[in-house]
Amino acid sequence: MLSPLLSQKKENFMLIDKKAPWYDKIEIAMIIVLFSILTVILFVNVVTRFCFHYTATWSEQAARYLFVWMTFAGVSLAGKTSSHLQVTVANMVFGEERAKTVFLIGDIIVVLFGCLLTYKIFGVMMRVMSTGQVFPAMTWLPSWTLYLAGVLGMAGFTLRVIQRRCRTAAAAKHKEA
Repeated sequence: MLSPLLSQKKENFMLIDKKAPWYDKIEIAMIIVLFSILTVILFVNVVTRFCFHYTATWSEQAARYLFVWMTFAGVSLAGKTSSHLQVTVANMVFGEERAKTVFLIGDIIVVLFGCLLTYKIFGVMMRVMSTGQVFPAMTWLPSWTLYLAGVLGMAGFTLRVIQRRCRTAAAAKHKEA
C-alpha cells in the first residue's frame, strides 16, 4: 500500500517542482533541513551515550525545539497541498457540486481559525519575550523563538489555504473560458 503522500495526484502534491516559485518550496526545504539536523543530533547523542557514557544536556531540548519547528512547517505545507484532515465522505453524501460548497465553507472556517491561532500565539510570544526567558539547557536561545514557530506556521497555513483557494478559483475560471 502506498503512503498517502505518494499516492496523491501529481498536481495536488509535488515535493520538488522545478517550475514552482521559491516561496512554494519554503516549507519542504525547512522540513528537510530541520529533520536532517534533528537526526544528526539524536544519532550523535545516542552514540555518545552508549559508547562514551556522555550525554549532551542540550540535545533533548534541541530535538524538541526542532520537532516543533518541523511540525509547524508541516502545518503550513498541509495547507498548501490540502493534506489536512477533511471529511471526504462529503463527496458521497452531498454529491460533487454541493461537496465543493461544503469544502469552501470548511476552508473559510479554517482560515478564520488560523487567523485566531496566529493572533493568540503571537500574544503569548510577546508575553514570553517581555520576560526575557531562555531555555534551561540552551541559555543562548530565547524561549520566545519556540512560539515564533507557531506564529509563522499558522500564518503560513492561513496564507497557503487562501493561496490554494485562489489558484483553484483561477483554474476553474480558466477552464470555463
